[in-house]
Amino acid sequence: MNISRPLQAILFMLASMLCFSAMNTIIQLLAVDLHSTQMVCMRNAFSLLIIIAIAMFQQRGFPKFPTSRLSGHLWRGSIGFAAMSLWFHAITLLPLTFATAVSFITPVLATIIAIVFLGEKAGIRRWSAILAGFVGMLVILRPDMGGLSPDVVFVLASSALMAVAGTVVKSLTRTESPETIVFYMSAIMLAWSVLPASFYWREVGVGHLIYAFMIAVFSTGAHLMLARAYMRADVVVLMPFDFTRLIFTAILAYIFFGEIMDTQTITGSLIIVASTVYIAHREARQIRLTTKDMLA
Repeated sequence: MNISRPLQAILFMLASMLCFSAMNTIIQLLAVDLHSTQMVCMRNAFSLLIIIAIAMFQQRGFPKFPTSRLSGHLWRGSIGFAAMSLWFHAITLLPLTFATAVSFITPVLATIIAIVFLGEKAGIRRWSAILAGFVGMLVILRPDMGGLSPDVVFVLASSALMAVAGTVVKSLTRTESPETIVFYMSAIMLAWSVLPASFYWREVGVGHLIYAFMIAVFSTGAHLMLARAYMRADVVVLMPFDFTRLIFTAILAYIFFGEIMDTQTITGSLIIVASTVYIAHREARQIRLTTKDMLA
């Protein structure tokens, strides 16, 4: 049965979101015993071994990851390490569904970064969508109720860095294979994570190793499938399916931690996702118009 490329992209996107949700759930389970820096280091070590094993199977021998864009991988790995460290730490402190909902602000922050640092132009509609995204975030955070945790800063900082990293990944997918992207990402992040982990390292048992390996499996799988999704479809097609991450997370968080997602979190998430989809739609439309003008 032949599956169209857009449908393939959507299926890869859904599988990626499920893997991210499973990864976050296991992180919270492991956080009872291990510090987030140690989990990041173990995750990167296992991920590197996994991607090497996958490449050995695919290439039928000693794996090779040729690239002419090492600087791009270095930036992606370094920014990704900072984002991952903040995210792992955040979900050891906050309810899983709450942290996930706040992280939906990432595409909105990516748009602001593009406007401020890349000189992209923004009209009233784009700024209105950005404002709507922040309104959605405020609905989730509910600062008027006086219960806003300062730990949410870790999620916001991680989201901002992921917005930058996502832009680099999208650029890398034009010339690099998913395996190459994940290999260099894991290797660079492992190098960065060894020193911080050494300050908080605790003795690990078999159970800890199994959990850490599962984190690496789901994380590596999520990144591989996300890269494949980006190779098959535009962001405007895939962006709405990012919301399934909250659905998957809510189910897993209820099963393992008894978390129940409230109405404000759902409402705020929907507002953010709607604004994100609109921004992606406007950007795709602008690209089509620019391309049409160039061909005219």
